[in-house]
Amino acid sequence: MDMNEKPKVGGKVENTEPIEEIKIELPDTKEGRLVKVIIEKAPYAEGSIRRERRVEFKVPADRIHEFLELASEKFEMLMQITVVDLLKEGDFEVIYQLWSVSESIHAAVKTRIPRDDPRLPTVMDIWPVAETYEREGHEFFGVIYEGNPRLGPFILEPREYEKHPFRKDFNMLGYVKGIYGDDFDRYDESKTNYVI
Repeated sequence: MDMNEKPKVGGKVENTEPIEEIKIELPDTKEGRLVKVIIEKAPYAEGSIRRERRVEFKVPADRIHEFLELASEKFEMLMQITVVDLLKEGDFEVIYQLWSVSESIHAAVKTRIPRDDPRLPTVMDIWPVAETYEREGHEFFGVIYEGNPRLGPFILEPREYEKHPFRKDFNMLGYVKGIYGDDFDRYDESKTNYVI
């Protein structure tokens, strides 16, 4: 095909050049070596260094349990599981905060799941302490951790349990008005500041 010739509409243009894989060079530091070891065993994940003693991994949701099992060889402690509501994108980002006692390095392992059906496998079999964090994520955001037998009312009152109040689209003022009705005389939709 001549370079000045326009392709035909509906025609198929094939790229015969091999696609070159982009490889990010990790520094020869404690953090860089640790990320490299894990990524070599889990090529489906992305790893990066945030700063000294801080690393980050991005993992597909369907491989998160497999990855965390692998990561637990180097990161002995699960410090927290957090959920971030990405309302505009229609996702939750679930972040597993890990700590390596042997290396003194913190890892944030991130994965994304859809808001309309938020499901992940439990990691209680890897770190038993995950039970508490998973119960919290379930109650406040509605994430279902499959395999956790204790998902159910935890912190909230029974009337609040199914409402998932940490979701960004939760209507707190509407909820308060519904509970307290006319008895809640400080509720005024025209105010910019509310006293609850």
